[in-house]
Amino acid sequence: MKIIAVMSPKGGIGKTTTADSIAYILGEEHEKRVLVLDGDPQGDTSKTFGCYEPEGIGMSELLERHVCVGGDYHTSELIKATEYSHIDMIPANGYLMKTDMNLLMKQEENQVTRLRDALTEVSGAYDYCICDCGRLLDMVVINILLSASLVIAPVKVGGYENEALHNLEEQVENLREFNPEIRIKGIMTMRQKNKTSLEFEEWLREASGFDMFITPVRRSIVVEKATIGMTVLPKFSRNGIVTQDYREIVRELLEEV
Repeated sequence: MKIIAVMSPKGGIGKTTTADSIAYILGEEHEKRVLVLDGDPQGDTSKTFGCYEPEGIGMSELLERHVCVGGDYHTSELIKATEYSHIDMIPANGYLMKTDMNLLMKQEENQVTRLRDALTEVSGAYDYCICDCGRLLDMVVINILLSASLVIAPVKVGGYENEALHNLEEQVENLREFNPEIRIKGIMTMRQKNKTSLEFEEWLREASGFDMFITPVRRSIVVEKATIGMTVLPKFSRNGIVTQDYREIVRELLEEV
């Protein structure tokens, strides 16, 4: 099972849309077995895939009460089926913020590797695990990053957004001691056909030093409409330009893997 995290310290750059779209296209269009993890206490990915429960079990129990840390839950017991035949998920809710605090106070060897241990239980059941991370590098996200081999980092035009990508690279570099395989690959999102946007795209590819997907994701109001409907984008707009872009990104991903 290849574990892919979608992460950026900057909000509003299409992180959740990217994670959900890649998971959907891999599962429903390429018929890969996909497990989705929601690592954000807002639970937006859980809502998109119809698995959100404010009082439900999921990621908090996986990290705090799994049998590998002396708890009473197996990973398989926390996986929920979605309406999609090839996609399952482990959802999250607001309790994930408390999980972060609880993990932060622990002084145990597996404090930051317990997710990796828990996912080993189902590694043969899925081809991909797509993880939607929160913006903060908290204990939940650190557990995800130490499990992942690839971090996909969306970035859009802007100095602060570019700085966020640099910060993420520095943070990931600090984690390589525990996960030498981890690497980052950027996606330009919300690209418009104007001079500033095109120049920034060229800089990202040729001069930034970042490893980037070739395909940019174009700006479209359809993305906002999909989020209003809490529907995964490729289902909401099967032939839209942004869905086409994510299909190309998944094609690049599959060729690379």
